[in-house]
Amino acid sequence: MKLQGRSLLVVVLSILVIAVLTLPVGGWTPLAVKDDQNVFMPGTQPGEAGTFREVSYCEACHGGYDEAVEPVYNWRGSMMGQAARDPLWLAAMTVSDQDSIWATGNPNAGDLCIRCHTPTGWLEERSDPTNTSNLTSKDFEGVTCDFCHSMVDPFVELGQPDVPDDNDPTAISMRMDTYLRDLEVLGNHTLFDASPFLSPAHLSVHFGNGELPNYIETGGGQYFVDPSETIRGPFWDGNPAHAVDYSRFHSSKTYCITCHDVSNSLLASVVLGVDVPETQAAASYFHVERTGSEFLLSAYGQGGSETQIPGIATASKCQDCHMRDVTGKGSRLPGTPTRDNLPLHDLTGGNQWILRMLASTDATGPVYDQYNYHILSGQKYPGAQIDVAGLQGNGQALMDGSQRVDDLMKVAASLSLVNETSESVILKVQNNGGHKLLSGFPEGRRAFLNVKFFDKDGNLIGEINPYEPLTTSFDGGGNEVYVSGGILTKTHEELVWEALLSSSLTGEEKSFHFALSTERYKDNRIPPKGFDTTGMNARSVQPRWNGEDAPNYFTLEEYAGGYDQVTFDLPSGTTSWNATLYYQTTSKEYVEFLRDQINGDATTLSSPAPSGETLAYIVQDDPFFSNLKGWGDAIWDLWLHNDGNAPIQMTSLGGSLQIEEDEEEPNFMEEYWWLALVVSVVLVLGLLAFRMLRKRPAVEMPEDDEGPPDVSEEHSGMDEEEKKT
Repeated sequence: MKLQGRSLLVVVLSILVIAVLTLPVGGWTPLAVKDDQNVFMPGTQPGEAGTFREVSYCEACHGGYDEAVEPVYNWRGSMMGQAARDPLWLAAMTVSDQDSIWATGNPNAGDLCIRCHTPTGWLEERSDPTNTSNLTSKDFEGVTCDFCHSMVDPFVELGQPDVPDDNDPTAISMRMDTYLRDLEVLGNHTLFDASPFLSPAHLSVHFGNGELPNYIETGGGQYFVDPSETIRGPFWDGNPAHAVDYSRFHSSKTYCITCHDVSNSLLASVVLGVDVPETQAAASYFHVERTGSEFLLSAYGQGGSETQIPGIATASKCQDCHMRDVTGKGSRLPGTPTRDNLPLHDLTGGNQWILRMLASTDATGPVYDQYNYHILSGQKYPGAQIDVAGLQGNGQALMDGSQRVDDLMKVAASLSLVNETSESVILKVQNNGGHKLLSGFPEGRRAFLNVKFFDKDGNLIGEINPYEPLTTSFDGGGNEVYVSGGILTKTHEELVWEALLSSSLTGEEKSFHFALSTERYKDNRIPPKGFDTTGMNARSVQPRWNGEDAPNYFTLEEYAGGYDQVTFDLPSGTTSWNATLYYQTTSKEYVEFLRDQINGDATTLSSPAPSGETLAYIVQDDPFFSNLKGWGDAIWDLWLHNDGNAPIQMTSLGGSLQIEEDEEEPNFMEEYWWLALVVSVVLVLGLLAFRMLRKRPAVEMPEDDEGPPDVSEEHSGMDEEEKKT
């Protein structure tokens, strides 16, 4: 019995020790996400959507037959398919969890990240705790086929007005069936207090007058999902092997806005009111990303417009550019129709850096890199790991996706010459896209104009916004270390198009803490064509400059045309210049921010924290972060080894000048030396002839012709010949 008692005591003490060791530093108290109203948003909640099928299930019919058009191969090469394997996202989410504890006393802000980057993991209740510790390999597939093809239109009563009407009786019948099913699904949804989401008018109970800030659209990941196994898609005339609902929603611009109009609902709840995310549209509070709003205010989102993108004549929805129509079959099954409007599931965006990095972890792929694999597999930094097993065999798909990004960026903008003098140049920077140039996640993402000036001998005599390439070396342990470069020197701030955030919570005028961001300090990104300035403030997409609204930053002509007309001066002696527009996914400054925040080497967060926590920087010591704390060193190491995310060229334009030099007084002898020589020769010859004639004897007169002497001749001593001479 004594032994049993001692064993019991050891067990109890062990449990107590483990409990003490696993207590969060500072004593913050975990709060289950489902019980946290501060992060609640309308839509299907965890546990309400059933179980999703893995991508391999869909691939059996929708992959392995034609890489040029098949859905699965192209999806694997997209950031949608890799959303939960993105190391930059994982590092940013680690910082957000820490920021959330600092501000509110729990890490639940990370839930807002997980719900869009792995919706299957979120809906199947594996996102809590928000440190990714419960996510499975299926969850790391990112935004999956089964999830996207289960989404329901929360405003189905409005009838997708941007989608052409159906004329075929079968299509009309199937559309009605889907409408009724949508109302059934939406009728089962409730708000945080368990009250119904739908009103008797079949719209959100907070739809109001149909104008912002009322709840007139979703955003921020507020998706509504059908829990049945029926697949939803944009075609009614297919021959699928599964049940299908004809969904016009999947052809609507509002479908993509679900996750691509992001706001900070946590701050909205804490600062504006706990019910704000339920009663207002996401576009009306705390800007994070506004790609959807930017598109809605453009000529493309307001009825459609012609584009400058090769192969895309017109665009009226996001899918026209990011899932463009191709000719082919959507399935390998017999009887599958060949369509000329098959949406290509490439979902191309602007992040080629991460795609190439992920491709390099495929041991049999075209660009395998053991250094990258060592980091991303968690071998080098145990507290930083992605699902590299799911990338094996997909290296080529990822490289193809990366190439598509390069191709898209080369047509996303253009430069044209407006005017050129000996003193200055005026250029038009044209945004060819349907949203701002550039759009999406703001931290570090930017476009910039680099201009180089040359003299008549081809020497570089000046440069605007020079970028110094990254230089690294290796230490004795084989680790890549920073030497220099990877730096953009902003000589002309107006020629760097970006969004910079600010935070009144941290007291920073310019801040990378997007989870704590309360406003934009700078936003001079170029608006799309036909930008509606009357609606931009309501959606927080108005230009910002030096922390102030700047509605006149662009002229009415620039808003209408979707461009920025810029002027730069020419240094003295310039005979030629070259302007290049570059795009960069992230910056050295942002990667350093992530590294220092995670490693606890930063000072932007104050201690004690507003939430009452003793310490601000807790990632390295708090057990909650044990599988995330390595991302500070890992993301820096990845940045070093992968060329510092070198900018990619979008487009360029150059010019040559004829500069007139100052006129000098002409040198007569240099210009007319030949004439002087001729005159000199003539003068010399003339003088010689004169001297010779003087030496000739006088002519004597005959005697019989003598007359009175000529006084003039006598005195002059000259005869007639001499006179003539």
